[in-house]
Amino acid sequence: MKRTLVGVLLLSLLHASEASVAAQQIPFLSELFSRNEEFNRLYTQKKKAGANLAAIEPLRKRAEEAFKRGNIPAILEIIAEAQAMLTGKKWDERQKFIDSLTLEVDRLVIEPNQMLQVSLTRMFPSSVDKAFSSEPTVTFTIVRRVEASTGDAQAARLLTEPLPIAERLKIAETSSTATRKVRLPDGTYDVVALIESGGQKIAEIKRPVYAISDFSDSIAQMSRNVAAIKNSTDAQIKAVASLVTTPEFQLQRLAQLNKTAGEAELNPNRELDRIEAELSALKSGKNPFADERGELERAYQAPDGKLVPYRIYVPKSYDGSTSRPLVVMLHGALGDERSYFSGLFDPELIKGEAERRGIILAGVNARGRFGNYTGASQQDVLDVTDTVTRNYKVDPARTYLFGHSMGGFGVWLIASAKPDVFAALAALSGGPPVQGDALTALLAKLKGVPAMIVHGAQDGIIPIQLSRNMAEAAKKAGVKVNYVEVPDGDHLSVVASTFQAILDFFEKNPKIAVQ
Repeated sequence: MKRTLVGVLLLSLLHASEASVAAQQIPFLSELFSRNEEFNRLYTQKKKAGANLAAIEPLRKRAEEAFKRGNIPAILEIIAEAQAMLTGKKWDERQKFIDSLTLEVDRLVIEPNQMLQVSLTRMFPSSVDKAFSSEPTVTFTIVRRVEASTGDAQAARLLTEPLPIAERLKIAETSSTATRKVRLPDGTYDVVALIESGGQKIAEIKRPVYAISDFSDSIAQMSRNVAAIKNSTDAQIKAVASLVTTPEFQLQRLAQLNKTAGEAELNPNRELDRIEAELSALKSGKNPFADERGELERAYQAPDGKLVPYRIYVPKSYDGSTSRPLVVMLHGALGDERSYFSGLFDPELIKGEAERRGIILAGVNARGRFGNYTGASQQDVLDVTDTVTRNYKVDPARTYLFGHSMGGFGVWLIASAKPDVFAALAALSGGPPVQGDALTALLAKLKGVPAMIVHGAQDGIIPIQLSRNMAEAAKKAGVKVNYVEVPDGDHLSVVASTFQAILDFFEKNPKIAVQ
């Protein structure tokens, strides 16, 4: 399986200084995620059709080297080249230029008379002179649209003439930016960047924006509703008041979207409607989440007062009558609580196995993309475990811990901190989180916790020797270890390829009750 390409960048870290990495601004992160998911989709489609994909392997190796240098623009260029290969496009300076472009907006929500800034940015270099006889230009416009929720082709048609922002700007070496104060009727719009050369269209890129005239007022009113629920003395409301943390977190995230484009892909109108419905139910003393199943976003209030998101998967068969297994999942560096449910892995396999086996999954945030599972990051894992156990009927004898890459190091730290909580653990693409006497002391706490250690033999990011060392040390310490090397597995692919085996391992290793 050679489809990791940039997934290695998104969900792993070498043993570089986390502080220095976290301190850097991560460029083009959203673009990196979306382009990687599209690459994975194309790769899977071609593979199922029986295509020979051996030519992708050199690109994967180049991506690993670029990751080791911390060169995100180079990773994006490699993705573009791989996608061109998969779609049969000629990879030349023209195509490289087109694929280097991304359109950025400075806010997702526009209120009346706000300034909107748009930028056409080149994410990696290309030779314009070699690609075009005439210097390329960009024209920025705003067009109104209706989302085709009914599948009606007419619903997607443009409703107004384009509103110009800037016309035929020369495309700069890094970024071409224009700003305009806009007053738009409420609705959904696209910012459009039309790229031309010599009067001929080269490419067109779109980004959605939403005009919502009462956006700030709606946020303020719902914030007052949150406070009323928290402060209510009504017994029925107090019984469900702890659940207000989820809409409260979602409201805080939403409130920033008239100042930023945000990181998650959100439709603010739908978010406002959903949060309003959740708060309305809570004000009536009802649990708005009681019947929700599938992949769900939740949030809790941490001891330091911060609202922290997490992700769960609740199988459709869950009815609260019987206790269910819980698998707590630790993401790798640059990941977050959504990682295992995204296209970076195989979400259909992961959620499908949880559904088939009746298992609840919980993805943690770890206090950010660079959490190291110590301090607040470690507390996040324990808080999510406690919160899910409190809100759902979870079997404490079948609560398990799973982690990949940075999370593969983290499972040892978490499990040793609370060895009585987890029945078994699985560490993928990781290794020893500490060395020497500290490792000996850590493993001494885990003699009663079976562990499965997995590593891909083709992993070019985390050396396989680290997992071998961890397996050997754990066995010497008396830990029951199931060590698995995947011959053709690379850094990312081992998650999907061994997920079923890991769940089998968990099911065979419930916590044994002490008589």
